Amino acid sequence: MDFKDTYPDFAAIEAHVRLARAERSVAVAQFFAERVMALGRGLRSFARSMGGGLAAERDRRAIEADSFLKRSVPKY
Repeated sequence: MDFKDTYPDFAAIEAHVRLARAERSVAVAQFFAERVMALGRGLRSFARSMGGGLAAERDRRAIEADSFLKRSVPKY
């Protein structure tokens, strides 16, 4: 069965329908790709902020452990 035999009224616009389906597929693929990229950026940002917090915690513990450094750093 050929499309032209099944739907002879729409045979003239068959190419347009195929092109529209291809464009829709590309739009859906771009949407999902953008969401995946946004998720990656968010996870990278989260990891960067957690890394900064861990470094600050290590510095705080080093200050607590070193009595000479403890005197030079104000409490507030």
